[in-house]
This record gives sequence, structure tokens and C-alpha cells, in this order.
Amino acid sequence: MSLLNDFALGFRLAVGGGRTFRANLPRMVLTTVGIGLSVAMLLLLASATHALSERSDRIDGREPVTVGGPASLYVSSQTTPDGDRTLTATWLEAAGPDAPVPPGLAAIPQPGEMVVSPALAERIAADPLLRERFPERVVGTIAPDGLDGPDELFAYVGATGIRAASWGFAVSGFGAGAATDSASPQLIFLLVVSVVVLLIPMLVLLSAASRIGGAERERRLSTLRLAGARRGQVHRIAAGESLAGALAGGGLGLALYLAVRPVAMELEFDGITVFHSDFVPGWPLGVAAALLVPVLAIGPAWLGLRRLVVEPLAVLRNAKSERRRLWWRLVLLALGVVLLLPDKLLGVSASPGSTLPFLLAGSTFLLIGVPAVMPWFTEFVVRRIRGGSPAWQLAVRRLQLDSGTPNRVVAGVVVVLAGVITLQTMIGSTAAHANRAQIATGIAYLNVTESAEAESVRLVDGTPGVTGAYRVQRLSASLESGRPVELLVAPCPVLTHLFGVSGCADGDAYVVAGSDVQAGAPATVDGVRFVVPANAASVAPGSAVLANGAGVAVTPEVARAQQLPDGGRMIELLVTPGDHGALDRARAALGPFGWQVAVHSEDEYLGGGSDDFLSAVNSLLYTGGLLGLVIAAISLLVLLAGQLSERRRAFAAMHASGVPLPVLGRSLLWQNAIPLVFGVAVAVGVAIGTGALIVRLLSPHMVLHVDAGFIGIAAVVAVALVFAVTGAALPALRGVTRVEALRAE
Repeated sequence: MSLLNDFALGFRLAVGGGRTFRANLPRMVLTTVGIGLSVAMLLLLASATHALSERSDRIDGREPVTVGGPASLYVSSQTTPDGDRTLTATWLEAAGPDAPVPPGLAAIPQPGEMVVSPALAERIAADPLLRERFPERVVGTIAPDGLDGPDELFAYVGATGIRAASWGFAVSGFGAGAATDSASPQLIFLLVVSVVVLLIPMLVLLSAASRIGGAERERRLSTLRLAGARRGQVHRIAAGESLAGALAGGGLGLALYLAVRPVAMELEFDGITVFHSDFVPGWPLGVAAALLVPVLAIGPAWLGLRRLVVEPLAVLRNAKSERRRLWWRLVLLALGVVLLLPDKLLGVSASPGSTLPFLLAGSTFLLIGVPAVMPWFTEFVVRRIRGGSPAWQLAVRRLQLDSGTPNRVVAGVVVVLAGVITLQTMIGSTAAHANRAQIATGIAYLNVTESAEAESVRLVDGTPGVTGAYRVQRLSASLESGRPVELLVAPCPVLTHLFGVSGCADGDAYVVAGSDVQAGAPATVDGVRFVVPANAASVAPGSAVLANGAGVAVTPEVARAQQLPDGGRMIELLVTPGDHGALDRARAALGPFGWQVAVHSEDEYLGGGSDDFLSAVNSLLYTGGLLGLVIAAISLLVLLAGQLSERRRAFAAMHASGVPLPVLGRSLLWQNAIPLVFGVAVAVGVAIGTGALIVRLLSPHMVLHVDAGFIGIAAVVAVALVFAVTGAALPALRGVTRVEALRAE
């Protein structure tokens, strides 16, 4: 009971009115704002996480459970782009009355019928090409439990012939899980790192708020000791004072969350939308956010007392802090590195799903390690600095005595800088990788069943925007040396498009430069002997998917003459470059064939289409970075005000002794600039290292791309921000250096 009484007394001192309340008000307001922003952000993160989890569960729930033998349901699916979204069509053929029904459907649609999502129903009603592509009659809409989100374009279509054609797969039920979710690892990583980048400056703000009114609080605690309070009681009373700000901040955070939630749940990121009912905090994360409120408030206040010795007649402060220990700071960085090398050090599979938890934990440890290492690094360097101008010597001497406060001043800015550089390195590397994967325009592929091939080629060949449809083959050959090589069989229009050859005629052959294949060289293709024609001309490597990796390209006459096997067949479509509607028209023309045909561009063939994601991430990167810097600037200004208040007698004494105000002002600038320079160096190094480890996990083929221009601009902005905020606080220096500040009762 006495413990509760101590907390209650501190709470009453904080809100009870009078001089104590007025002295505590600035600290309580800033604590309320800092906790409110933190709680609102945590609740938004918890809601987004819960919504993505529910979305993933629904996607897993509709994933077919495939079987190797006969079944009562056969399924064939296609995924194609449609404007700014992805359209998924799944054809269902029931082979018995007990056929399983997918989630969101009341019954399996009959042939000639289809059930669509509400968003797709709207598009079909407005788009003639979609109506032509899906001529079936719409007999219903898919319920929310069968969709990943409210704007998903999804259709279940009744069909026949899937089982006989062996183009689909047999299904015994739904709920196999492990479906491919468009919520990529990059998206989840972005969410977590953004929270770390924004949360740490808020913690710095809370730490700054706990130091406002420090002198008044110390006198109050000394009075309580004089009244008979023990040291433990004094600490609990101080924590109770902070608890008032925690409760007010929790209420403010909840209000901010409720105000922002309607806007947040309408946001779309990389084509992902969520149902409004899912955008609520899951109970584990919600409880964690609620428990974090008192920790955010009481923690900084409690830690702020660790160097105070509160006695009945005075408050003593340790004159010299203990030497900073390096080992635990290096442990943070080492843990981060180990967690970002799970495949090398922990034996974890390199797949995105397996490495994502390690990626999140490792990057978080490394980002937290930045403000942890910075004070030790600053202290290590400034202890060895000698000489300089008076302003420089004042700043260095202050840092030698206590570098903790200046480091806290710039810690928020440095963490935001490290997080932004890490994200930009990841985005830049992903973008560079995507640009290297870009392929030649004007090519698409038609996959079609054998029975529908001839009619499909005829229909698509006459579609506006499609200049030709050609049968090609990609065969695997083996040279006498055992080296594998690709053999491409294609007519002259295709070879002209792929390799830029001129004067091609049926019977010609080409050797791709750089493939180490020589004209006249023998090879084996699926057990059939093949000799590269002696008159084969040399051509430059093509950039399209079909040409990528090819060592030899021949016309159909050469393939017939050497009796090459009839395998690796595909149909290539040449489309007018820049005609973005050509593929939509081709799909519409092939609509009557339903599941039997699929048209894919080369971007889709490669699994591309990350441009929207990268664009969205870039927008969030700059917005989040700006918000983080604003929060860091507020905390920096608060800490500077606290510094000037706490050291007013020292400043007044130096000024009275003849130290000019400009010298004192420059000493403040140097005092913040020195740890900032070290912090920027640590932040850039850790951020680039973190980015390199993350890029390696995202894709083994991705090359690290470091944007020196962006890093330079970000570092200059961070330095300019600290100088600007420090300069804004200098006018207050004149007020604290008045002679009246030397008076003591």
C-alpha cells in the first residue's frame, strides 16, 4: 500500500495546482505530446500489422490443396495486370457433387457463369474489353472472406475440359496456406524500420521532457527528504509525477489514433488495400502498446535520477560520470550483423519467408546501435583533443566532462539519418536491379493448349497492335565440352526483332557473341546430334527474355533439316512498341477460349512490376524522414532549453568574468557540432553496412547501390538542422547570462 501511496503523492504533485503544477506543466505537456505521438504510431502499426495478417490468412484460406490423383474439383488460374491492379481469374470444373467450394462462394459456378469480386464487377460494367474477355454471365459476388481486400480484382469462372487437357490441377479442398502474398518482405521491412526511425526520436523527446524543470524538481525532492521520505520513496514519487503525463499521453494517443484511423485504412500501398473491419490493433500488440505507455513516461524520469543523490538539505549530482563501456554497444552491432547473416551463421534457408524475421530484428539492432555507439565514440575522441580557440576549448572541455547531454541532443537526428540512408540504399539497390532486368519492348508470349493453338494464333494475329504471332522453340543443347547452351529456333521476323539482324532468310543460323559457341561446332539436343551451321553469322546478345542466355539461333528450316526434337514450344507475339492497350485487346479477342490461353508481356514473364512499389516507398521515405527530422528538431530544441536553464549560473559566471557572448554562443554550436559529426560518420557507416546485408538477403543477384549524392544531401540537411536549431536557441543565452542569474538565497 505504501508503494501506491508514493505514486499517488507524485501524481497529486503533478496535477494538484499551485507553484508545483506551474513548474511541472511544461514537462507534462511535452511528455503528453511525446507519449501521445508514440502511442498513436504504435496503434497504427498494430492495426496495419493485424490487417495484413488477416489479409494473409484469407489468401492462405483460398489456396487450393492439390492432390496427385483424381479429385472432385479441377482448377486453372491466371494472373494478369489490369490497369493499376492485378486481375486473378480462377476456372473451376466440378467433377462430382462433393466438389469443395472456395471461400467466399455459396456454390461452384456452372459453365458459362462466373462469380466476381465487387471491384471487378464495377470494372466489367465500365470496360468493354473486360466484358469481351469474360463473356460469362455474372451470377454473384465473392464474399469478403474470399478476397484479400475490398479492391481486389478476382473471379471464379465455371469451366469444362480442364481435367481432360491436364492444364490445371486436381484439388481436394482449400486452405493449403503458403500462398504468394503481394505484401512483400520489403513492405513489412519498411513498416518496422519506419517505426524504429520515428520511435527513437520520440524517446529522445520524452527524455528531454523529463529534464525540463530539473532544478525545481530537485528542490522539491530535497524538501520531501527533509520531511522524512526515504530515497526509494523519492524515486517512486518522481515516477508518480511522470505517470500523470503517461495517462494524459495515452488518452491523447488514443484520440490521435481514432482521428487518423479513417484516413490510414483508406491508404493504398503497392496495390494493397484492407477491409475497414480488419484495421484494428490485434490484442497482443494492443496490450503491448498499452503497457508501453507507463514505461515511456516513467523510464526516462527514473533513469534521470540515477546520478542524483537527494539529501534533506541539498541535491548532489555526480561530478564525473563513469567511463562508458564499449562491450555492450558492440554486442548490439554484433547481434545485428549475426541476425542479418542467418544463412551463413545460423543455417537458415535463404528464402524471403524464412529470413524476414531475422532481417527485421537485425536491422533494428543495428539502428539502435547507432545512438548507443555514438556517445562512446565521441568521448573516445574528445579526450584526445587539445588546444584551439576559446570557443572550441569551452566546447571540448564541456564534452570531456559530460558528453551525454550533447549526444542526446543530436541522437534523434542521427537515428533518423541512419534509418533514411538504410531505406534509400535498399530502394536504390532494388531499383537498379529492376532497371537491369528491363527487357526489350514489343514482345509478349501466348501460352495455349494444343487444341486451341491454331485458332488462337489466327485470332490474336489480327488484333490491332499485334504485328505478328510466331511459333518458336527454346531447346537445351550440350557442346562436346559438356558446356550447356541455349538453342533458339525462330522465324526471321522474331530473329530480326531480337538480335537486329538484317537480310535474314529461312535456312540462316546465328551464333551469339560471348557464348563461346563456334560455327561448325557439334552439340547434342535431347539425344539428337546437332551441328552448328558453318555459315552461321555472329550477332550481339539480345536483351529480351527469349534471347537471354541463347548461344545459337536458327530458323525453322535448319531445325527441320537436322531433325531437332519438337519441344520447348511457345508462341511469341510482336506488338507495336508503346501500344499499352495491345495486350488487353489480345486477351479480349481470346476471351472465348477462357482458361486455355494466357497472354503475358515480358515484364510479367520475368515477374516484374515493382515500379509502383518503389514509387510508393520513395514517397513514404521522404515523408517519414521529414516527420522524423521534425520530431528530432523539437527534442533538440527542448534539450537545448534545458541545457541553458541548468547551466545558467555557469554561463552567467563566465560572462561576468569577461567571456563575450559570441564566444559562449560559438561554444554551444561546437558543443553540438562535434558529436553530430561523429554521429553522422557512425550513422552513414552503419546504414551502408546494414543496407548491404539487407540487399544480400533480399536477392542473391542484387548488387549494392550506394547513392553518394543522396547520402551527402541527407547528411548536410542533418547538420544544417542542428546548427539552425542551436542558432534559434542562442537568443535565450543573453537572458541566462544576466548578472541576476548569479544571485543565490
